[in-house]
Amino acid sequence: VVSTQSTGDTFVKETAAIIKLATANRILVVGLLSNKVKRFYTQATELDDVLDIPRPVGDKIHNIFLDPSGKHLLVSMESGELFYGFYGKQTLWPCSKQMKLTVKVDSVAWSQSKQNDIDTKEILIGNSLGTIYETKLNPSSDKQLVAYSKILYNFDKPEAITGLVYFHENSDPKQRTVVIATTPTRIYQFFGRLKSNEQCKFASIFGENNLPEFKENIESMGLMAVSYIKYPEPRSLIWMTGVGIQYSKINIDSSSFDEGNVLSENKLTPFTDKGIPVAIGVSEFHLLLLYENGFEAKSLINWKHVHYEPLRTAGGTYNTLALDPMDQSKFFCSAKQSIIRFKIHKEDRNVWRMYMQLRKFQEAEKYADGDQAKLFEIASEEGDYYFEQKYFEEAAQTYALSHRSFEEIALKFINEGTTGALMNFLRTKLDSISNSNSPTQICMLVVWIVEIYLSEISSLEKQQQPSDEECDKLQSTRADLRNFLSNDFVIRHIKKNKPIIKVIQEMMASYGDTSDMIYFADIMEDIEKVIMHHIHDQQYTSALDTLRKRRSPELFYKYTPTLMKYIPRNTVEVLEQFGRSLDPKRLLPSFIHCKTVDQKEQALRYLQFAVFSTKCKDEAIHNFLLSLVVQQDDEGLLLDFLDKTDANVDRKYALRLCSEHRKWKACCYIYTKMGLYEEAVKLALTKLGNVHEAEKTAIEAQSYCSLEQQEMIKKLWLMIARHVVEEEKDIKRVMDVINRAEQVLKIEDILPFFNDFFYIDDFKDAICKSLEIYNQNINQLNDDMKDATDSAKRIHNDISNLKTKKLCGGIVKELLSV
Repeated sequence: VVSTQSTGDTFVKETAAIIKLATANRILVVGLLSNKVKRFYTQATELDDVLDIPRPVGDKIHNIFLDPSGKHLLVSMESGELFYGFYGKQTLWPCSKQMKLTVKVDSVAWSQSKQNDIDTKEILIGNSLGTIYETKLNPSSDKQLVAYSKILYNFDKPEAITGLVYFHENSDPKQRTVVIATTPTRIYQFFGRLKSNEQCKFASIFGENNLPEFKENIESMGLMAVSYIKYPEPRSLIWMTGVGIQYSKINIDSSSFDEGNVLSENKLTPFTDKGIPVAIGVSEFHLLLLYENGFEAKSLINWKHVHYEPLRTAGGTYNTLALDPMDQSKFFCSAKQSIIRFKIHKEDRNVWRMYMQLRKFQEAEKYADGDQAKLFEIASEEGDYYFEQKYFEEAAQTYALSHRSFEEIALKFINEGTTGALMNFLRTKLDSISNSNSPTQICMLVVWIVEIYLSEISSLEKQQQPSDEECDKLQSTRADLRNFLSNDFVIRHIKKNKPIIKVIQEMMASYGDTSDMIYFADIMEDIEKVIMHHIHDQQYTSALDTLRKRRSPELFYKYTPTLMKYIPRNTVEVLEQFGRSLDPKRLLPSFIHCKTVDQKEQALRYLQFAVFSTKCKDEAIHNFLLSLVVQQDDEGLLLDFLDKTDANVDRKYALRLCSEHRKWKACCYIYTKMGLYEEAVKLALTKLGNVHEAEKTAIEAQSYCSLEQQEMIKKLWLMIARHVVEEEKDIKRVMDVINRAEQVLKIEDILPFFNDFFYIDDFKDAICKSLEIYNQNINQLNDDMKDATDSAKRIHNDISNLKTKKLCGGIVKELLSV
C-alpha cells in the first residue's frame, strides 16, 4: 500500500528537534524545538524558507495548523500565544492579543471557500479549555491583522478541543452547516445555517444546542482525522478514544441533516498488541497508525491488517503524522530529527476484492474500474451468493454476466427446477453476447428460450379449469414469447440461419401452438405460410388482411382466386386499394370461375374499376368484362359499355356474345360500328321490329358513306319502307320514312311494294308533287335537248365552212406555183 520515496529513507534531516508537522497543497511546514518554522515547497520552484518565532524563554511550539490551500499558517505556542504566517512571507505575526486568547490552541477549522483572496475567511478555533472562537485574519491590513474574533461556545467540561471541522449540506454554503468538535471523551455535532450578512456567521449555529454526543469511559488523546473524496467533500472521520479508534462515514446529504446526525456506519476497532498509536491519519481506504517505532496501515473496508513497516532512525522515536487533504497520495512521519515521506501506491487496487468478499457487490463493481476480468469474477461470486440464498432470479442475472461455464450454470438451475430463473439466465446471457461473433451460440440460446416459453404455454393451456391468475399468466407468457421473437437482434440472427427457422416452426407445430407459429411466420416474412394457414382454417378475412399488409402482387395473383370464392366483396375492396400496382390481366383467372351472383357482381365491379379508373386497355380485360356485362338484364349498361370501350373490344366476339344473349340493340350497335349497315337495319327490323332503330342506323350510314355508296343508302331506306308497307301497313308512316330519307327515296320507289288495290288518298299530294317534279324534269330535258340540237347545227355549219376554206386555199396555192 505504501512505499518510501526519498534519498534513502529520509526526506528531511534536522539538527534541532522536530515537534510538529503540517502539510497541505504540496507544502510541508515543520515546527522545531528551536522555535523556528521551516516551510518546504515539495513540488514548486520556490526556495524553502525559515520563519523565526519571537518567544519568551521556556516557551515552545504546541501545534501547527496549515489551511488546505497552503497559504495560511497558524502556530500555537505552549504559552497560549498564537502566530500567523502567510504564503511567501518570512514573517510570523502575533495575533493572540487581538483575538484575546490566553490559552493554547488545540484545533482549527479552516474555511472551505476557495482561497483566492488574501484573507482567511471565517475560521473556527478551539482551545485547551473547551472554548470555540470564530475569527478572520487579513494579512493585507497594516493596522488590524484580526478582522474580528468572537467566542461562540464554551463546553461545560473544561477539556481540550482536539478536533474541529465543519461541512455544508451537499457542499453548498447556502444550505445548512454542521460543525464537528471532538474532545478526549466526547464528539459533538452542531447544526444550523450560516448568517451570510452578519460578521459572526457561526453565532446562530451554536445558539441551537442540539448536541448528540458519544461518551467514553476512559480518557485518551482524543485525536481526530478526516479523509476527503475530493476536498471539501468529506468521506470519513476517525477519532481515537480510550479503548480504540472510532470510525464513522460522513454523510452531508439532506436526510442526514434532517436526522441531526451526519456520522454513520460507526465502527470501533480496538488497539492491537503494538500498543496505542502516537498519531493517526486516514486516507481514502486505509487507517494510518503511527507508533513510536513503526507504521501500520489497516483497511477501512474489512479492518484487516494491510501493512506494517518498522521505522528506525538515529533521531529518536516517531511522534507526528501529517496527511495532505488536497493530495492524499502521500503523507509524512517525523521523528526527533528526521522526516520520512510515504507515497500511497494504488491503494484501491484490491478494494474491489475486499468489497466482493464482504458481499458488497455494487461497491466491488464500482472499484473494478471497468476491468472485465474483475467484473466477471464479481458476477460469479455474486451469483453464488444469490444461489445459496435461494434468490434464483437474481442469481441468473449475475451468472449471465460472468465467465462461468454455461453448461454448469444451466445445470444448476435445471437441478433446482427453477424454469423462470433458467429463462432469466438464458435471456441475460443472450443480451451479454449480443455484440459477439458467436452466431451458433446465439441461435442455440434462442431455440432454448423459445422451447421454454412453448413448454410453459402448453402446460398452462392444458389446465382443465384455469384460474384468473393462470389465464393472466398464459397471456403474459405468450406476450413475452412474441416480444422475444420480434426483437430486432433475434430476428436478424434467425434470418441468417434458415435451418433455425425450420427448427422453431417444428417445435411450435409439435406443441400445437398454431397462433404463435403464425406469428413467427409473419415476423419471418414467410407470408405464404401465414396465408395458407388462414385459408386452411377458413380464416379468409385474416388471409386477406395479411395480403393487404404485405403488398405483394405475386401473392395476390396466387391467392385471389380462393379469396374471391369465399369473400368476393372484401377481396375486391382490397384489390381496388392497390390500383395500378396490380395487373388486371393476371387477375383474370380469379374471375373466370365466379359462379354465384355475388361473385359475378364483384368481378364486374373490379373489372369496371380496372377499365374506367385505372384506364386498362387490355383487350382480354375488356372482352371478359363484356361477357359479364352482357349477362345483365339492363341492356342500357351493355350499350353504354360498348360506346365507351368499342376500340378495345373484339367486335366479332362481342357480336357473338350479344347474339347468344339476344341483346339485339347491342348487335345493331356492333353491326353499325363494323360498317355492316344492311345487317344492322335488317336485325333492327326483324328481331327488334323497331323502325326507329333502323332509321337511326340508316341516317348514321348516310352521314358516313360517300356518294358512290348512295345506292346502298337507298337500299337501306327501301328495306325500311318495305317493312313499314308490308308489316305495319301504315301509309302515313311510309310518308314519314320518305321524308326522313331526305330525297334518297321517292314515292315511285316504294309503289311496287303496295298491292294492286289500295287507296291513294294518302299519297295524292305526294304523287302530284312527284308528277310535278317529273314534269319539271321533262321540261328541263326538252330545253336541254333543244339546246343540244341547236349546238349540233352550229357545229355542223362550222365544219362545212372549214372545208370550203381549205379547198379555196389549195386553188390559190396552185395558181401561185404556175
